[in-house]
Amino acid sequence: MEILKNIYNKTREFSKNKLKEHLIESTAMLAESTPLYSIYEKVTGMSHELSINARLLSAGLTYFGLGYIFEKGRESSRKFFNITEKTSEWIQWPHDAVYTGLFSAALAPFVYFLCGSRSTKEIGIGTGCAFALGLVNGYPIGYAIDAFKDLTGLGNCERKTYPNFIKKQPSKIKKAIAVGLVAGSLAVTGGIYSLIPDKEKASVQSSQGIEKMLSSYDVNQKNNLADLMEPKEEGKCQ
Repeated sequence: MEILKNIYNKTREFSKNKLKEHLIESTAMLAESTPLYSIYEKVTGMSHELSINARLLSAGLTYFGLGYIFEKGRESSRKFFNITEKTSEWIQWPHDAVYTGLFSAALAPFVYFLCGSRSTKEIGIGTGCAFALGLVNGYPIGYAIDAFKDLTGLGNCERKTYPNFIKKQPSKIKKAIAVGLVAGSLAVTGGIYSLIPDKEKASVQSSQGIEKMLSSYDVNQKNNLADLMEPKEEGKCQ
């Protein structure tokens, strides 16, 4: 019984640690990438509704297990190419860029389809932009994951460019920095949707305005025609 109890406790502790690791890595990915993806989706003409749905779905999938798959795939790829955190940043950069670009491109069509998009053009543009953004964003998102591990006490960030003054901060300060980064990411994302107009909504409002003008014009024309057709009383002779 004692052996079984020890196995249970070790398994429970292992699962707890793995879950914590997954949540921290997923939060780091989303905090870094959500504002950037929101910008490119709005620039490519997506509606607020579709873009927000895509970000929410992406967040849900990330926490549900996609973040774990992404990071474990990244770790396996880095191990295959013998890349560590101490490796030159000039080598880490292209690796993380290509890996993230391919991963994003493979995922994008699925995400946009689930969000309701059925336009081949819209999905194609979104996928192409996801790949391009993945290339640009691959290095920063990998850096964010490694940095969040240090800030939350999950591990040490051994990157040469990681600031020493942050490494030396107490645990509470580091965790406060992590919370601040997440809050800042949410604030920036909200600002993006506030500052960039919703083209689809504007188009609908414009169409409604035109329809209202045409309807008003049609009513006026009918009234004028009725006035012309109404018989007038002839003046009486006195």
